[in-house]
Amino acid sequence: MNPPSALQVTSCRSAGFTLIESLVCMAIVGTLMGIALPQFELQWQKTRRQDAQNSLMQLHLRQLQWRGLHAQYASTLSELNWAGTHSISKHYQLSLQSSNAHGYILHATPVGLQSRDATCRSLSLRISENISVLATSNDSLLNDAEACWKW
Repeated sequence: MNPPSALQVTSCRSAGFTLIESLVCMAIVGTLMGIALPQFELQWQKTRRQDAQNSLMQLHLRQLQWRGLHAQYASTLSELNWAGTHSISKHYQLSLQSSNAHGYILHATPVGLQSRDATCRSLSLRISENISVLATSNDSLLNDAEACWKW
């Protein structure tokens, strides 16, 4: 018999990952997920805020059309041909408050996943004869309306 050549010697180690390598990889992925997910959720909240902004602006335009034909602003969303009480993508509940000949208040309250948005709990669009447009995020002074209404 011939002695085994260098090419015939096989390694005892099999291909693949060891348990330690797998645990290190899982720890790295877990750390990255812990950092990335809160920022990802924050971006989704900002995106869903635009749903309320777009809906409120569309309702504002419909109110202007209504006011051009009637002596006062519409008092219900159905008068403005708005189907239901939700925003376009259904992330907000819409309401029309204090409507008269001089102005109105449109209010958007978050529902579903958007209700976790602690920065901008609700958005309001106020129209009156003395103040053309006033947008607020909440009645509380803790929320900054300008930050909530960024486009």
